[in-house]
Amino acid sequence: MIKLSLENVIAHFNRLSGCTPEQTTENLGLIENSYHMLSRLLDDRKCTSADISSAEYAAAACAFYDYVCKENARNKVICTLTGKASADVAYESRVRSAQSLKESALEAIRPVTLGTDFLFKAMEG
Repeated sequence: MIKLSLENVIAHFNRLSGCTPEQTTENLGLIENSYHMLSRLLDDRKCTSADISSAEYAAAACAFYDYVCKENARNKVICTLTGKASADVAYESRVRSAQSLKESALEAIRPVTLGTDFLFKAMEG
């Protein structure tokens, strides 16, 4: 199994998300999940150091997508001072953008992954 650098994944995630160190710590589970998933998908025989860097970025993009979705779910309904509830839809374009980023980052590493056709077919459909 290819060993990615968790520190590099975290650094990419921070650049993508703009999270504070405290927010990054709160979302470390999301980051580690993406890190482990991508580490298992890489083919040892095909990977170069450039591929590993791309995979670290892809792991961060996956974690960023999960983070945006989590924030969207958390901030969906807002109550005003007068007690009225309103839906916050500002995250919809951010979710689409994060999904597009995730898909393009995963597509970039597709040639060096093991048996992931199901993953890429699911993204296309």
